Amino acid sequence: SDNSRILSDAAAGADTVCGTLSSDTTWSSDVTLSCQVFVASGATLTINAGVTVYAYPDDGSGIAPALIILPGATIEASGSASAPITFTTGVTQDTATGRGLWGGLIVMGNAPVYQGTQEVEGITGQTYGGNDATESSGTLEYVRVWHGGSVIGENNEINGITLAGVGSGTTVRYCEVAFNLDDGFEMFGGTVNLKYISVLFVGDDAIDTDEGYQGMIQFAYVMIGASGNHGVEMDSKGSASPRSFPQLYSATFVHHLEGNPESVSSDDQFDATLRLREGTGGEFGNIIVTNVPNVGVLQNECGSETRTHTLPSSGAPDYLWFSPQNIIYGATGITAFDNQDSCASGGLSSARIQDPMLTIMPGTADEDTDFIDPRPMSGSPAYSAFDDTPSDSFYSTTQYMGAFDTDLWVSGWSWLSDNSRILSDAAAGADTVCGTLSSDTTW
Repeated sequence: SDNSRILSDAAAGADTVCGTLSSDTTWSSDVTLSCQVFVASGATLTINAGVTVYAYPDDGSGIAPALIILPGATIEASGSASAPITFTTGVTQDTATGRGLWGGLIVMGNAPVYQGTQEVEGITGQTYGGNDATESSGTLEYVRVWHGGSVIGENNEINGITLAGVGSGTTVRYCEVAFNLDDGFEMFGGTVNLKYISVLFVGDDAIDTDEGYQGMIQFAYVMIGASGNHGVEMDSKGSASPRSFPQLYSATFVHHLEGNPESVSSDDQFDATLRLREGTGGEFGNIIVTNVPNVGVLQNECGSETRTHTLPSSGAPDYLWFSPQNIIYGATGITAFDNQDSCASGGLSSARIQDPMLTIMPGTADEDTDFIDPRPMSGSPAYSAFDDTPSDSFYSTTQYMGAFDTDLWVSGWSWLSDNSRILSDAAAGADTVCGTLSSDTTW
């Protein structure tokens, strides 16, 4: 137990699940995955608020247990801030920051992807993709996926939350991946939209898109840490169709001033906070990138997409727009934009190089940092200029840069909250006072 070789008391006491769920199933109390669990087409898995899903690190034959929602199946996992649904390792840990201790959560659908269908990363023999862009694979709300990312083989790992060919009818809100050995959220094709997502200290890329993903993301908070890789890795397949076109607004990426990627699962070790490559299109607005150790935005392997700092009124998905209002800040002498090979001509080049003035954010913020507050202070450049949000009803209107205004929406349910690294809900919602009161004051 002291060396993480057996199940924790909580996991050992939960019901054990293994195999295929071929009919509607509800998990109303904690369960432990002893092998890979598949939800078959036509079946719905409902997970009640507050349930913890534990998992073995290995099924006994070298395969990491995971939960896989197959195309045509549905997951209804609706937690709450006070009763989130948690996926985590079932083994005891000597720290709260272990990685690669089980598989992950994989949702597969029938939305469009590059070349029509693909085999999902992290498992074998299962394909996704189709023609139903608006398909619903269910709901993930207040869902936390911690300590996963088991490496199955070279370039074959399980991400924290994989959304493969998932349609726009699916709801993904208030979800977090923490301490995954590989990527945090990875979208392979599809059109699913994500709102209020948190990624903490994963080994590889926090948010990864590929294979023609065309979805919207708003309110993303990422902490990379000293050994993480990229805050985003946005890929496409050159100029092939469908071209990836993520629309990312209102995001805060916190790197580490002494960061050096050390992921055992990454296909690169480029020292860049954001990486845009392989012909991806997209829109990137109202973004804060801070604590950059070396390169803010790396571009390589460009295709025929137009790369611009002026938002086009048409032409999606064949343009890549990066707002010149976005903030990039870090170590002295950083390179804001590194445009390599085919991206050297006409690459991205403009952002505000300013301190975003986050309330409490050390330059070496990491998993062992005692306390942070990622909200901008009054007077921050996050409030002095910002981009209009798109007119689509998915987006909330904002008048600030980054993932947070005054509402610290990770409070109460994030790993940061459970481990006392951020303010409580009550404290975060109260007025902030600092300095000397030189006249009569009433609280």
